[in-house]
Amino acid sequence: MQNTPKNKKSFKRRLSRFLLVLLLLFVFVNLTIFITGKTYLYKGIQETYLKGKSGPGIYDSIVFPVRVANHANPTEKWKVKSPLLNINESSKEQLIALKTTSFLIVKNGEIIHESYYDQHNEHTKSNSFSMGKSFIGLLIGIAIDNHEISSFDAPITDYLPFRIPNDEGITIRHLLGMSSGLNWSESGSNPLSDNAEAYYSSDLNEIMKKSRFDKKPGLAFEYLSGNSQLLGIILKEATGVSPTEYFEQHVWSKIGAEHDLFWSLDREDGFEKTFCCAYATTRDYARIGQLILNNGKWNGEEVISSETLNTLLSPFDLKEAHYGLHFWRYNHPVHPAVYARGILGQYIVVIPSLNVVIVRTGHQRKGKYFIPRKKKKDVNFVLENGYKEHHPLDLFDYFSALEYVLEKDN
Repeated sequence: MQNTPKNKKSFKRRLSRFLLVLLLLFVFVNLTIFITGKTYLYKGIQETYLKGKSGPGIYDSIVFPVRVANHANPTEKWKVKSPLLNINESSKEQLIALKTTSFLIVKNGEIIHESYYDQHNEHTKSNSFSMGKSFIGLLIGIAIDNHEISSFDAPITDYLPFRIPNDEGITIRHLLGMSSGLNWSESGSNPLSDNAEAYYSSDLNEIMKKSRFDKKPGLAFEYLSGNSQLLGIILKEATGVSPTEYFEQHVWSKIGAEHDLFWSLDREDGFEKTFCCAYATTRDYARIGQLILNNGKWNGEEVISSETLNTLLSPFDLKEAHYGLHFWRYNHPVHPAVYARGILGQYIVVIPSLNVVIVRTGHQRKGKYFIPRKKKKDVNFVLENGYKEHHPLDLFDYFSALEYVLEKDN
């Protein structure tokens, strides 16, 4: 078709209308963000979509300010089996398929398998994501041991520096057991969720001040990150120091950590994201697992009392036996385990009957195992498979890899 002056004018009009619509849409979106107060979306878009990502990543410590928990002095090296034992090829393929960055097995206090992928190595720190919730659980327990918090059943109003609607009768145990009745939208993918706002916000305390409790506490398990953020605020008020400082004083400096730990903050010199986002190496994550395996002791020194640790690891509610107080529970009939986990497949797994710790870090995980409603009526099926429910399916892949390695170790 000939490019006539008339066609040129028509094209310019269409282009002008398109640009006008685009401008109006831009103004509308920004006005909506401003009116609703969701300005955290700017940070979220900047650090995800504009960088070709769809969500938070395991190396986000460069994105946010951090507070540092200094490593132990002196550090303590792991014993390492020579030669290291290999996993089987099918397990290795599974690890690669899920974009694993590290996989480590410790048995009897000795590293017997250790593998890294891509550019990740034994000195690389990566995001704990919600494994950090278990760290906060440990710190709350230690604060109870130190009489800085009176008990697991202390009302949160004794320690929170602000009131939340319907907070009467809510205890620290309710927060730890994810049974507080908090109103919170938990999502790892919805940019409008409370989780997304907390991750990218520059004022976490302000977010928590606006929260509320809508349901009666202690009746139902509901995994909500806001519970963990409230626990971080409680810990700071009870101890007088930041969660990172408390972690360094009472855990990190006592378990021989070889590298510093970073904890992501909402702003410079701000507050920790205690629902997630500590950064450490794979070998140092394994020390948390070994501490649990040692019943709260390190080289004979008590870090957390065995009684308090047992409370944290025990089910909050027998009807919801897959969860303790900020720790997951895998109720295998022969080899039960407790573990910390993060949304992209971060795991610290402790299997006492085998004297084993597993650490896995990476970019992806599988969906969760669940029993369909019609299967719940089949008593035999539930007895054989019920312990798998609520756990990500890739966890079972790591148990398979462990089984192969342990056979080689015998």
